[in-house]
Amino acid sequence: MFDLSKKNKLASELNPFFYLCNSMTTMTYKYSILLIIQVIALILTKSYGSVLVISFTFAGGLLASVIYYILTKEAFYKNTEVIIQSILIGFFLPSTYPLFTAFLCSLILLLLYKIFVRHSNNWLTPSALAIVIAWFVGKHYFPEFLITQDLIISKNPSVSLITQGAFPVYGFDSSITNFLNTYILYPFRVTVPEGLISLLWDTNSSIPAFRFNLLNIIATIVIFCDNNMMEIIPALFMFVYAVLVRLFGPVVYGGIFNTGDVILALLSSGTLFAVAFMFQYPGTVPITKNAKLLFGILAGIIAFLVNGAGTSPIGTAYIILICNIFNLLLRSIEDARVEKKLKINIFSL
Repeated sequence: MFDLSKKNKLASELNPFFYLCNSMTTMTYKYSILLIIQVIALILTKSYGSVLVISFTFAGGLLASVIYYILTKEAFYKNTEVIIQSILIGFFLPSTYPLFTAFLCSLILLLLYKIFVRHSNNWLTPSALAIVIAWFVGKHYFPEFLITQDLIISKNPSVSLITQGAFPVYGFDSSITNFLNTYILYPFRVTVPEGLISLLWDTNSSIPAFRFNLLNIIATIVIFCDNNMMEIIPALFMFVYAVLVRLFGPVVYGGIFNTGDVILALLSSGTLFAVAFMFQYPGTVPITKNAKLLFGILAGIIAFLVNGAGTSPIGTAYIILICNIFNLLLRSIEDARVEKKLKINIFSL
């Protein structure tokens, strides 16, 4: 007799996004709490311009959800992911970005996304698309690349930028750096340059997503701690990106092989923020282990090609959108393989 439970299991494998919808509420709660912590950090550092921009993109997402509810009468709690996406948009916009324009970008893009892209068929990260559109609309509000060709081919460009005042150095930096170098790293003959702790704590960028790298690391641990499979993509992405920057970053501009600044690459451009909050938006990553491995490697390569050695004002959003497209290809391969497996198992029962 045909085993119905086995059939359901195989059918769920055929739709690899079957399992993700049930956990969306839990993920939304986690994202909300972790993002609120970052907003509090912005308030404590008196970054009121960034808080206002985030508030306006949040208002745009909230209005988009209300309009969608009026049009469809779908339960409002199902629109919570749109609210999270609206906040993420604000985190990638400069503190000087026009508030009404930020509001419209969030409202229009998220409303169209909600109308035309059903949750079960997610393939696009809407916040990344909105950020790119906002960049085209107000490109001159975004900061420039901090790193130049001369800095890329020099040793430790992050230290050079700190020395030049591009990144602030806080009062606590020196004591922590001395402690690490004297008591922790000395046996390994490794030293941490002064300014690195400050770079990890707050880069003071006009774009909030680029600022609190330590909070982003903590957020990544919290989000992925209860799901080992979720760690595959971010771990591979950062490893591949770091290796490529280290080995080939300076070489592209005539520098020396294996002298790239990995620290600057990972702690700028909103890389860690995107790893925590955007790279694994439901439906935009593969499900099978092999496909996840390939996706993580591809993401690292794309990051190197787009962001290079770091400090890109918009590159991370492009990386996510390009990865969304690669995911479509990987997902179609996954579906074809599972469908074939499903047919074989059905006929064998």
